[in-house]
Amino acid sequence: MYGTREGLAMQVVLTINPSDSRTLQRQLFDQIRGLILENKLRSGDPVPASRALSEQLGVSRNTVMLAYEQLLSEGYIESRPNVGTFVSSSLPENGMSITLRASAGEELQANDNNGDIHPLSCRVRAQTVISPNRGRFEHDFWIGRVDASTFPVNEWRRILDAKVRYGGARLAEYQDPQGLPELRQGIADHIGPARGVSAKPDDIVVVNGSQDGLDLIARTLSGYAKNFVHEDPCYQGSRFLFESCGFKPVAVPVDQDGIDVARLPETRRNLLYVTPSHQYPLGVTLSLERRLALLDWAARTDSFVIEDDYDGDFRYEGAPLTALRGLDCRGRVLYLGTFSKSLAAGLRLGFIVAPPALARALREWKSLTSNGNPWLEQSAMAEFMNSGGFMRHLRRIRAIYKLRRDVLVETLRPTFAGAEFKGMRGGMHLSLRLPPHFGDAREIERRAAERGVGVYVPGSGGAFITPDNPRVKDTLLFGYAALSEKSIRVATGRLAQVVARDVKEEADG
Repeated sequence: MYGTREGLAMQVVLTINPSDSRTLQRQLFDQIRGLILENKLRSGDPVPASRALSEQLGVSRNTVMLAYEQLLSEGYIESRPNVGTFVSSSLPENGMSITLRASAGEELQANDNNGDIHPLSCRVRAQTVISPNRGRFEHDFWIGRVDASTFPVNEWRRILDAKVRYGGARLAEYQDPQGLPELRQGIADHIGPARGVSAKPDDIVVVNGSQDGLDLIARTLSGYAKNFVHEDPCYQGSRFLFESCGFKPVAVPVDQDGIDVARLPETRRNLLYVTPSHQYPLGVTLSLERRLALLDWAARTDSFVIEDDYDGDFRYEGAPLTALRGLDCRGRVLYLGTFSKSLAAGLRLGFIVAPPALARALREWKSLTSNGNPWLEQSAMAEFMNSGGFMRHLRRIRAIYKLRRDVLVETLRPTFAGAEFKGMRGGMHLSLRLPPHFGDAREIERRAAERGVGVYVPGSGGAFITPDNPRVKDTLLFGYAALSEKSIRVATGRLAQVVARDVKEEADG
């Protein structure tokens, strides 16, 4: 394996062992990852082209590409359009000696200077919420990004100025760990008509975004449930968090009607995580029949359900189905909401609507872990909601995002004739399922990256997906909210050229 460092030629030896029980792809991944973690390959060092490495090692180019894709998705290498592939400038382990990710079958451990097991060894896998290509792609369809230019800067500045000027006493005091009462009232007033969720302020706990809410739930229910049941595919941060907290992950497939409720485990005391309104990342909506069956399952098995309504404020066609929490009459659903998508992720504001007994327990854990959220942001958000500013903002950005969705679908359809689009009725992203003759979605992702366009398959787009799930190879994800209509048209034009090239090569080959 050849590259350059500061202009000097360098060589790093890789070997393929035919008798190794690991696949060739896994051998390459483990060796390159090991060289990076041992600092033999440093940030910014180039890695060879897949074709050159496949010829050098005598393996198929596809084997090398799959190893590279895994290294890319886990943050060890990065692709720079029209330049090449390099060791990532920000590694997932951040130079720590503690091994946070282990290969299949490896024992998770961390060595100190004496070679002993380090007491800080832990089962942690970092999630990917920030695009690994941020600032590198001209047009990046990364899921979950909002358009910063839509933030109501003037109104927010006016509210903050008034709060700082006249709220000095409250700034100097500790507040209720459960959240400001006026913000919890504003949340209750919003989700009642918008999501069909009837809640009192005492049912609501304010958190630092969805991830903090999931952590709080994991702490609260760690002694109650052992299984963490989730959709396949699902939001990566949920799976990794609960797995790191000692829960046993149980993946349940998703089809066109949402999670397959008939395949939920019949064991008692499970914790089920679902995104029923706009499934993450496929975008399908859980049918009413399955919602009711899911609630029956929760009651029958004495289980709790986390309903993550991460982008439920965006609906473009038809009335949304009532949230699971709105249908729940037996106290089984914890409703998780966030302002990260509707306003700004940097505010770190979210909320949990919980059954009364759990709301008290969540409040106690919140007081132990952080003693509540900052007063200033909570107070400003409460004012923004209770003054009508939040609803005005939602109406405005719904129109903007709907237009961008329309442009995206309009420009994708001619290129992907026969493709199946999901998740178009709401949210901020959609999924596209390729017809069989289009080949592997991962190859389209790779070639689009070479043209400065970021499109993603579930495994590299912030989702967890089991290896045998067919959506691994036939699904592309497009987050459109942060891209202008002009940017979307340019990006889909380049994507059309990528697909045309693939089809021509398949016909020639």
